[in-house]
Amino acid sequence: MSTPLTAETFTPLTDSDPATPGDPFTRLRYHYGQLLGAEDFETEQRYFLLRSRLRNALLHGMGAVWGLEVRAEETTDPAGLRLTCEPGLAIDALGREVYVPQRVCLDVTGLAATPFWADLAPPPAPVAEVGDGGDGDDGEPPPEPRRRVHVVLSYRACLSAPVPAVTPPCSDSDAALVHSRVLDSYRICLQAEAPPDPATTQRDVTRLQTPPGPRGRLLDLILDPGLDLARFWAGADEAPLLLAVLDLEPVGNPVERVQLSGVVDNGVRALLPSVQAVADLALGVRLDGAPGAPAFQALGLSAAAGSGADAGRMLVTVGTTAAVAQASLDDPQSARVLRWDGAGWQEPTLVRREVVPIGILLVVDEDWTAVTPYQVLLAGTGPHALLDTQGRLLAGVVGEAVPPGSGRDACLSASFNPAA
Repeated sequence: MSTPLTAETFTPLTDSDPATPGDPFTRLRYHYGQLLGAEDFETEQRYFLLRSRLRNALLHGMGAVWGLEVRAEETTDPAGLRLTCEPGLAIDALGREVYVPQRVCLDVTGLAATPFWADLAPPPAPVAEVGDGGDGDDGEPPPEPRRRVHVVLSYRACLSAPVPAVTPPCSDSDAALVHSRVLDSYRICLQAEAPPDPATTQRDVTRLQTPPGPRGRLLDLILDPGLDLARFWAGADEAPLLLAVLDLEPVGNPVERVQLSGVVDNGVRALLPSVQAVADLALGVRLDGAPGAPAFQALGLSAAAGSGADAGRMLVTVGTTAAVAQASLDDPQSARVLRWDGAGWQEPTLVRREVVPIGILLVVDEDWTAVTPYQVLLAGTGPHALLDTQGRLLAGVVGEAVPPGSGRDACLSASFNPAA
């Protein structure tokens, strides 16, 4: 699995990328009548490109930004196996944007017949299987035929678009053409071992246990002098990204081909979500566009003394953001009232549970004649959960961040004052 570009069209760069190496903190100062040469324009590119990469790596991190799903496809006539990688974008550990513009594939049918197969190790045995023995006569487990491979993405810069150039007298004819473009490209390949995790240029706060408190650990992370920033602009270092892991096993004796064992695991890759996606996850609401329909949540609580047929009873009303389905309210455990009597919480009898416009009415078979703290418990999970007329679960109280489609129990409390 590699770049689809041919060697005749593109030549890999060797430290001649205008973006590397060099100093990203020097920029041109222009003046009238200034004579500009190739080195000046390279300095101009370097200032912006290297600073962008530095910002990508240190402020955003590394990982898959979009796409790049790796799949395995069985082929027939003849039987075989090929791996595919979908288009996508990633940022490597040096802050370089790696763009794969089209679907690429690799036929791995005959991989077991290549020298690379001998470099592959068996997949790690599950913890439960270690030391369990096997079917061999000597009590040893049989040899593991499967081999683990890692699909890895790397940045590549390539020269392209040769154009005529001014050459010195008596120079070689090959010097009459010079590449006029640098293409930010990629390389996708199989490796026997995974890239280091975390990358040497990445700082991992999750591995810090002290000092206590997230701010203290973040401070230690920022103060850590172990990261040499000059690595980001010193040269064309490798900074491979792990995309997926899969296990292959040989078929036939002698081996005719390989086949996939299990599934392709794309979950091993580093993820680099957008700030917008992180905010959506943290707040539980959609921020990148017009707001959707409000979640079904409880939003208020009040109590009043009953009158007429409900004289001597308390009427507790709970507001909701959507109309409640009466069938879900009929469950005695869907909505409960608790009252504090000075010694503990008591649960009085409810005479009725009714749906009212945008809310519910709970009729308590008691008359509260003194200041009475009370609370209402609403079920948003389990077999007693409240539903709105659209079939959505109660998602707690207004202001709570609840993932879409999830339910959450709600507890609202207040105090009834008969003199108010």
